[in-house]
Parts: sequence; structure tokens; C-alpha cells
Amino acid sequence: MTTPVLTRSYDNARSCTNPKESQLNVANVTRQGIRRLMSLPLPGDLRACEAQPLIVSGVQTSNGNSHDLLLQATMANIIYAYDIQSGALIWQSSIGTPIQGSRKIDLYLINDHWGVLSTPVIDPDTQTLYCVSWSSPDGTVARATHSLHALDIRDGHQTLPPLSLEGATYEPGQGLPPQRFQSIARKQRSALLLTKIRGLKTIFIGCGSVSENDGKARGWVIAVDVSGFAISAAFATAARFSGGGIWQAGQGLSADSKGFLYCMTGNGAFDGKTEWGECILKLRYTPPKNGKPGSIQVTDWWSPFSDAGRIGNDPTLSHIKEGGDLAPSNKNGADDMDLGSGAPVCIEEFGVIAGAGKDGILYVTDMNRMGKTSNQDFRHPAANYAKLKTAPLWFTFFPGFQVSPAPDDVTKLNFLFNGLTHHQHSTPVVYDSPVHGKMLFNWGENGNLRAWTIAPSGKITYLACSAETASPQAPAATNGGMPGGMISLSCNGKQPGTGLVWALVPVGDANKQHTPGLLYCYDADNFATFPDGSKQLRLLWNSSDWGLTFMHPKFNVPVVSGGKIFVPTYDARIDIYGLA
Repeated sequence: MTTPVLTRSYDNARSCTNPKESQLNVANVTRQGIRRLMSLPLPGDLRACEAQPLIVSGVQTSNGNSHDLLLQATMANIIYAYDIQSGALIWQSSIGTPIQGSRKIDLYLINDHWGVLSTPVIDPDTQTLYCVSWSSPDGTVARATHSLHALDIRDGHQTLPPLSLEGATYEPGQGLPPQRFQSIARKQRSALLLTKIRGLKTIFIGCGSVSENDGKARGWVIAVDVSGFAISAAFATAARFSGGGIWQAGQGLSADSKGFLYCMTGNGAFDGKTEWGECILKLRYTPPKNGKPGSIQVTDWWSPFSDAGRIGNDPTLSHIKEGGDLAPSNKNGADDMDLGSGAPVCIEEFGVIAGAGKDGILYVTDMNRMGKTSNQDFRHPAANYAKLKTAPLWFTFFPGFQVSPAPDDVTKLNFLFNGLTHHQHSTPVVYDSPVHGKMLFNWGENGNLRAWTIAPSGKITYLACSAETASPQAPAATNGGMPGGMISLSCNGKQPGTGLVWALVPVGDANKQHTPGLLYCYDADNFATFPDGSKQLRLLWNSSDWGLTFMHPKFNVPVVSGGKIFVPTYDARIDIYGLA
């Protein structure tokens, strides 16, 4: 049975797990192997796939036929709908002229166009796909705008006129002028979130910036009321200075059952009032009512360090320099702190929000009492770390017991340990294992797949890792490769023998070049043993063993539904795999 996949990472908690996969399991993947069933072309852009594929079953099209559809938005600003059983193109819809790629947008020219960068979201009640385009009448950034579109998934027509995000306004208070959203400075990579708050369906759009070093750099969250298809509130992470981008390696904001939203911000100023760089944020959205405008407000937060402190300045300073974002540490090349490379996963059952960024350190916060870090807290790191649910830990790698993930002097983190980057991108995978209880999986840059347990107290315990590493052919002389393994998990509830970890792994550095990719499948529950006695995640299947090749899609993830694995690629196609 095909399980609908309506948002990035399967759910609004961003667990990255499909718990309703009844066809794929450890036994049949091991016995039969996986083969490529078909490839779906995505013409219009050489790379095409930045957004995650979405799946909807039983869609009745205008001719009366029923289809299980794969819906894919591309950087050419085209939405494709394919029948996942036959591979037939059911419809396609163009939603604007994309931006021509340039070094002003991406130094390495990985993409030839910029269009729909973020993963859309689907409302199954109305059979509507919502997506944000980046378009320009002449293909230039100077005339570009971001717009939200609503498309009927039955035939691809736009059910409403596009809603421009240009000019969305945030009132920061504190005697500061209003902040206005400007598309020319924005890069909208974070996946869309659709949730219901106070009975009202609302879409939340997270944004970062084209250039961190631009004085206009800041993160944005824009709320759109679905019923009126209008901007109902906005929030910016900087008002006096700059930074605090919300990009999360393509992951969307997460949401809990009470309607609170969570995100992680990148490099930038912090003062706990209007500047929110390097934070895990808890946001409350209040819809418009009785003539009062809607609002998005920070209700709680926690931050591990200030950027000023990271470069050895007074850690209580709110910013490094006015109009800027980040000064390099100039220590072994470790000049990028950026907590916002990762994203927070919501584990509501345990009352925790967990995430890691470019340091590769996992922070587990109490979602009901995150700590409200102040600038003065950075003078006393131990007390600030004590506000967490559990102590910080090395998550993507282990540099040795002599280096603390919770140092008294935060500049001790300004090193590329082993000469390599160890960034975490997107969220950890959360899995209810029949063997180990609740687990986390992650795969950082230049490291390996790692498995952990998480207790109700928030305590994290290491279990096992893979023998395989990400970017094995990226030269160490240039600090290795990016972005690590992009992973998801499938299982059939807590039925033993069904937990499978699926990983897309680059061979080289997917940030600086187009590099081949690998698709791996691991047993999520039952480990092998390394010669030193430590536990090893068992590799069940490897695409290279089957002669299957594709170009790695950077921040994109494999999607599993109905016995099929959907793999976005940088070959302007989606590959569909299934049992051989």
C-alpha cells in the first residue's frame, strides 16, 4: 500500500521515518536486493531536484482515472506529476521564469537555475499542493520575487493567483523600524510547513539569505492563512544587526501538537530580544482576530554561544560588527559556526527538541523550558549548558575524550578536528525500535552513519556506526566533502525485522562539484561487531554493487512508500527502486 508523503521528512515533527512501510524489510532486501524500476525525467534544469518528492495515492484526475502520483517541484519552476506505477506523465505545470544561476547566488555554480528550492506541502483535504517559486520576468535576481502558489494536484492548474511574499512586514518593537521582506536578498530553502493552529490551517515559510555577509541578511518566518490565502503574520530574526538565517539544509520548521513551532538559526547577532542568531527557537503564532493583526513571537529559546565569543571577543557582545554577520575565527580554517545547518526534531513524547549544527554537537532542550539564554549566560557556559535536558555530546564524530563538547572556553571548538568538516545537515532520524527503544540516527560530513538511543530523560547513548563514510574521495587537503549522508527510515510499526535506514551519500564534495552518489540500505536494529568489539551497522545493500549510478542531490533525501524507494538525483530525473 502506498503511504502518502505530504511534507518533507514524512511528518511535522520531522522524524524522517515512515512507520507504515509493509513491503520492504530486512529479509527481502537481503535476499532479493534492490533494482532500479524506472526513471522519471525532469527536463528544464540540468540538476532539477532540490525539493523532496511527495507522494499522494488514489488521486482522481479529470478523466475519471485514479493514480498514485509522485509530485516533484524543480528549479526550473515546473511541477511534474507522474503515475508511480506506470511512469506516465499525468501533468506538468510551469509557475514562472526561474532565475539564471550565477556566482552571486552560488559560488560553485552547482545549479543552472533557481526556481522552487524548498519542498512543497500538500493539503489532502483540498488536494492542493503549495509551493514557493523564485521567479523573474527576465531571469535576473534584480527583478526576482518569491511567490506562494496553490495547485490542484488532479490537473496542475493554479486554483488561486500567486501570492507575492514581497513586502511582508515584521514589527520588532524596541523602538526599531519595521522589517520588510525583500526577495532580492532571500534564499528560500527551508521546506514548507502546513499545520492547524487554533482551528485555522496555516502555512509557514522559513527563509535564509543569499549572502550571510550582506547587512540585510536575516532569517524570516512568514505565515499564510490558507482560507484567505493571505499573509497573516511575519517574523524576522534580526532588526538591529544581521544574520540568523533559517535554512536548515532544506528541512522545514517543526511543529508540536499544541501549535508551537521550532527552528534553528545560523550565524548572526544575538541579544534575546530582537536578534536571534545561533539559536534553537520556539515560536508562537497568533492568527489575526477582531481587527488585530496576527503575530509570530519567540516564546522560548536556547543558544550555545555568541559569534563574538567564538572569535575570542567578549562573549556577552550582541554582535561582531554592525552591518555584518560573522568574523572568521582564523583558527585552522574553522570559521563557520552556523547552528542553522541542522534543524530541530520534535520528540514530543519525551518533551524534547533536539538538533545539531556545523560543530556536530547535539543539543537536547526541554521543549517546555528551553532556558532563555541571555548574553550574560555566555560568561558562564557550564550554567548555560545545565539548562539543557542532557549534556551536549559529540554527535557526528568523536574527536577524543580530551575535547569537550561543552567547553568553558568556546573558542576551543574553532578547529577542524582531523582536518575535516563534521557538519550536521537537516534533522536526526527518530525511530521506535522493537529492540532498542527510541533511537536516533545521523550521518555527518566526512563521517559515518551513527545510531543512538534516547531515554525519556533526554539522555543519549551511543550504540553503533557504519564502516562506510561520506565523501570518501573528497580530498582531505580541502577539508573533505559535504553534506554527509542524507537519511530516512522505513519500518512497519514496531514489527521486528522491518527497520531499514536509507542513505544518500556523496562520493566527493557535493558542495563544490557535481559528484556521483551512493544509495545504501542498513539494518536499523541488529548490529554486527567490528574487530575492536564495538558495534557496526549492517550494510544490507549498496547501489554500487549493482552498477547503479547517479549524481548526488546535495541536501535531498530518499523517500520510501509502498515498497518503492524514490531517489532524487542531479541528473534531472527521479529514480524509482524496488525489490529485485
